[in-house]
Order: sequence, then structure tokens, then C-alpha cells
Amino acid sequence: MIGSRRAIVLMVVATTLWGASSAFLAVVSAPGIGSAAPVAVGGALSLLCVATARGEAPWRTFRADRRLFLCLGGLETANLAFYVAALRLGPLPVVVALHLTAPMILIVSQVLRGKRSLGIAVLAELTLVGAAIGLVAVGRTDSRGTTAVVAGCVLALASAACVAGLVTLVAEHAAQRATLASAGLQLLLAAILALPLTIAAAPSSGWATAQLVAIGALLLGPGFACYWWALRTLDATTAGILGLNEAVAAAIIGAVLTDTLLTTATVVAGGLVLTAVAVQVRTDTAFDERRRRRPRKLSRPYLRSRSRPRC
Repeated sequence: MIGSRRAIVLMVVATTLWGASSAFLAVVSAPGIGSAAPVAVGGALSLLCVATARGEAPWRTFRADRRLFLCLGGLETANLAFYVAALRLGPLPVVVALHLTAPMILIVSQVLRGKRSLGIAVLAELTLVGAAIGLVAVGRTDSRGTTAVVAGCVLALASAACVAGLVTLVAEHAAQRATLASAGLQLLLAAILALPLTIAAAPSSGWATAQLVAIGALLLGPGFACYWWALRTLDATTAGILGLNEAVAAAIIGAVLTDTLLTTATVVAGGLVLTAVAVQVRTDTAFDERRRRRPRKLSRPYLRSRSRPRC
């Protein structure tokens, strides 16, 4: 249980750092598809340098599991491309809400695969997460044509599916991989794959690019390190729910940086996210207790015939 609490704290730190990076990005330059690669490069370089100093051998880590890191980099790039495209098509409140449905996708996926039953706890989590998503998107207005709305919604859901896939993959492999090297490789491959998008919409100046790299090195990179550390013991569903903290942190830090008032909806959304996490952790703890109390079955039945003395 102590390890689980530590993992939750690390995940909160990770999502807070990501939220801070989003807030600083909005201050440095207008959010765009071209700003992704410089930020990812900054985060990757900081992590890979520290990993090399610690003797984690990033290149050896990559060669040992090329497919995993290429898949992670591809999902990161697809998530970025889908989300930015969805934001341009709108409407903004719906796009933001659908992009944050990754934890709901994870919960429903577990129910459909029979890993969880559709009980009161699951329904409570879905309700709390849904309410938090709605509150995060409150107060934002936009208008688009019908075709653009449908396309934006589809792309936002595709982005959420990419996030769910990323969380699931990292949760499955984090415990067996070198943490800093793996997090750095994920960001590096995402930066390389997103390079064509950066060339198509490059930052406005060299100074802006340098600022983006610094944001990646100081905020995004450490956030990814905490993320990989947390998922060594944290399950994908809890991590997905805690991922909503990124939007809350971005709103709070953005309000401080731009000297604007923090909305009540954002504060309530943060409380709903914490409540959903509490329900998830309590459910997992109860399940573990039931499993420990259940009598173990012998993998091989006791054969009495073998114990009989031979005449």
C-alpha cells in the first residue's frame, strides 16, 4: 500500500509538471503543432544525459526493445497530431472533453475484457471522471460547421485512444525497463517522428525555439521520469484518472502566469479527480484483500497412489 501511495504521489507530480509545461507553452508561443518537437527534444536530452551518467545505457535499452519504443514514439506523435487537428476543427469544449476521456476508455476496456465487473465502484468512477471532464471544458465557447464538429470529435477520440494506449504500454513494461533511459527514448522518438510537423509549422524565432527546449528540459522531461517511475507499480486505470490532473494543473498555473482568476469549475474538477482516484484505490485494495483471503488451490493434485508403499 505504501508503494501504491508513493506511485500516486509520483503520478501527481508528473501530471503537475506536464500541466506547468502546457501553461508555459501558452505564454511562450501560441500552441501549435510545430512546438512539439523542440519541447520533446529538450526533455529527451535532459533525461538521456542523466541516464547515461547513471550507467543506464540508453542505446542498449533501445536495441533490446526497438518495437516497444517505436510504438511509444508513434503513439505520442499520433496523439499530438490528432489533438492539434481536433483543436483547429473544434468545437473547443467538446474537443477538450473528448481528449480527456482516456481514463474512461481504460475503464470501459477493462470491463469489456472481463478484468473488472460493472459494479457500483466502476459506475461511480465513470460518473466522477465524466463530471470532471465536463467541468474542465466549462466556459469555453466556439462555433464550427457540422462537418468540422464531427471531424473534430472523431480526432479528439482518436487522441484519447492514443493516450490510453500509451498508459497501458508503459504500465505493462515500466517495471522491466531502465526508467530514465526509457522515458528519454520515448520523448526522443516522438521528437524525431514529429519533425516533419515542426518543419511545416516552425516556431516564430530561434529564441522561441530555445525557450521551448528549456521547457522540455525543466518540466516535460522530469514529468516523464516521474511518470515511468509511477507506472512501475501503478495500474493503468488509476494512472489514466490521475492524468486528468494535467488539465487542472495547467489551468491553475496558467491563471497564475496570466494573472487571471481561477474558476470554481477547475477547483471542483480537481476534487472530483481525487475522489475518483480514491474510489479506484479502495476498490483495488478490497480486491487484493479478497484474493489474499481466498484459499490457494494446488497446481497439481495430491496423488495418493504415489504414496502407497510398494509390495
